[in-house]
Amino acid sequence: MRKIVRLSVFGFILSVLVISHAFSDDGLALMKVEHGARPAGMGTAFVTVVNDPNAPGYNPASITDLAGFTISFGHTSYWENVRLESGFFVKSLSRRVFLHGGLRFAVVDEIEQRMFPTEEPENYFDAHDISMKSGVSYRVTDKLNLGLSVGWFIEKIEAWRGTAFNIDLGALYLPEKNLALGASVTNLGSAFSLSKSGVEGSREISLPTTYTAGASYRYDRYLGVADIVILDDDVHLHLGAEAEVHEMFDVRAGYMFNYDSKNITAGVSFTKRNIAVDYAFVPYSNDLGTSHLFNFTVRL
Repeated sequence: MRKIVRLSVFGFILSVLVISHAFSDDGLALMKVEHGARPAGMGTAFVTVVNDPNAPGYNPASITDLAGFTISFGHTSYWENVRLESGFFVKSLSRRVFLHGGLRFAVVDEIEQRMFPTEEPENYFDAHDISMKSGVSYRVTDKLNLGLSVGWFIEKIEAWRGTAFNIDLGALYLPEKNLALGASVTNLGSAFSLSKSGVEGSREISLPTTYTAGASYRYDRYLGVADIVILDDDVHLHLGAEAEVHEMFDVRAGYMFNYDSKNITAGVSFTKRNIAVDYAFVPYSNDLGTSHLFNFTVRL
């Protein structure tokens, strides 16, 4: 009986939070969750990591020297009903111009809708966040890259819907062979609102705009990274490290400061010729469970 009551109260709180999200000032909450197993395993300190198909999501200038076509598919899951799927690609157009793009799809299934705590929900509904982006990374000189992405956000909560245009801007500077400095602003755009047929629309909702600046240094088979991230008017420090244990096996670790429910991260990858499989482990506190991220990357 106690278990039923706890589940009932939990479902009530979750449904209230998601429904009230339609009238908050800050939207697209699922788009704030870290994406890409390699970035997540390094504490998402990724603004200066180059030539990874997931990197333009953190800095659109991050492709400096990647021949051919590379595509990466990602999957993230936590709790029992939260999923995030992604697909990113990079294509070299010339020695200095690189096209990149991707799609992120996040969903919370079968949210129990209750107005009061009860054993049985009054109804079930879903919440979806979708991000579609494409852009270019341009190598201005051998040491300087600039990048731009344009995209479209779609959010759907129950029968409420809203869309928003957004852009990403980035720069990457390589003063030395093993040192990289970078900065980016992602999800920059005007506020949007959610609407529902026959009901007055929500208040304006701001995009999850993120400002990042960081540095990385590679020594032999080791990579160390540090980013300063400003999100929701809070300043965070992200630290990450990666080590090549074997030519086919890497290990990673990271730490994210000043978050309420997350800090340490870890990950591994296995590479065979042109195929890579990445995994990341991101535990959450406050009984929010653990996030498991997977990526499958192919270079053609």
